[in-house]
Amino acid sequence: MLKRGQTQEIFTWIFVIIVAVAILFFGIKLLKNTNELKDGVLVVKFFNDLDKKLSQYYFLDKGSSGEEKFLLPSNVEWICFVNPDSADSYPPYIEEKILINGLKGFSNVFIGPFGLYEENRFNASTKLYLTDPVCKKISNGVLIINLENEGVKDGIAIK
Repeated sequence: MLKRGQTQEIFTWIFVIIVAVAILFFGIKLLKNTNELKDGVLVVKFFNDLDKKLSQYYFLDKGSSGEEKFLLPSNVEWICFVNPDSADSYPPYIEEKILINGLKGFSNVFIGPFGLYEENRFNASTKLYLTDPVCKKISNGVLIINLENEGVKDGIAIK
């Protein structure tokens, strides 16, 4: 038979366990949200870095070129660069072709798949020289592209 002081100790331990589980649950949830925020920030940083590199190449001499490397979240599968006047020929791994064609008047850089991030498209301030969309598969969160200055009137080619 339990004495009066012993029953209060059991309720104290039950309360401590409940509080510990709640702290653990909310801690894991906070860590998950922080990781998603980190990936979203990495996408925005990619768009800013890309815009800076395009501007740098735009003000170089015609024919200047170089290879550039950008970091992205590991779950990004592809990047497409388009012009509003470019053809509608996309690689087979791009499932959002119709959506890209509808938005290419407002944006010229798209990351996918589209449902991953709020910021999934961008309008680079520097003119892109593209006759067809240039889509690149992303492996391990790294994008490597070649940029070439085609002249002030034409803009920057992405290869």
